[in-house]
Amino acid sequence: MPLYTVFSQPDEPTAEIAISGKKKGNAASLNSFQEAAGIFIFFADAIGMMFASKIGLALWQVTVIGALAMVLCGVLKPKEASAAIPLSMLLLIVGALAISGALSATGAGELIGAHMANMVTAVGGNSYLVGLIFFIVPFILTQFMSNRGTMMIFYPIAIATCSAAGLNPTGLVILIQAACLSAFMTPMATSGVGYIMGCGGYDQKSMIKQSIPLALVCCVVSVGWIMTMFPLK
Repeated sequence: MPLYTVFSQPDEPTAEIAISGKKKGNAASLNSFQEAAGIFIFFADAIGMMFASKIGLALWQVTVIGALAMVLCGVLKPKEASAAIPLSMLLLIVGALAISGALSATGAGELIGAHMANMVTAVGGNSYLVGLIFFIVPFILTQFMSNRGTMMIFYPIAIATCSAAGLNPTGLVILIQAACLSAFMTPMATSGVGYIMGCGGYDQKSMIKQSIPLALVCCVVSVGWIMTMFPLK
């Protein structure tokens, strides 16, 4: 079977997509004020999210204010707004975040990090082999727990390991960050994955299958470039 067939996107959703709300043909048309208000609120909300920290609001507060403004201006009816909330998707994201938090709280990440330190000692000071370890393990772990928590686990390990061996930790720190920001395989990695799965009708198997080529590219490019620019010795 050709490689492109193995990793290609499925022709149709692998999971059933729940479509709520009325059909487009039955939707009530908006007047000129409502159309202008909808456009203004959309761009105002987008700008508000960009500068949320400056105005002292959380991102969810900005989006809720935008949603309420849409309803108050008549762009959406209350029933349309409530019907647009993907309840199953929200439950998926909440459950995934709970599992991610449990992994961090139980110390599973620290246990994996301790074994990594032993692996680094075993391979010696080879920049690319050590870099490969410090990319692959955080990359896998960040698919199941928060990327910030994963970074906080592996930063001290990388710095302490390099300090003990007299090596430069800069490349490893950058690699860890690159690995932890490559969270795109599971809904536990980031809530955006759950949103994609719900809207596109993908199951977990399809998400992992389609993520493998990108994961390989990220690994090869990150380890090759970063450890060439910032070698351990």
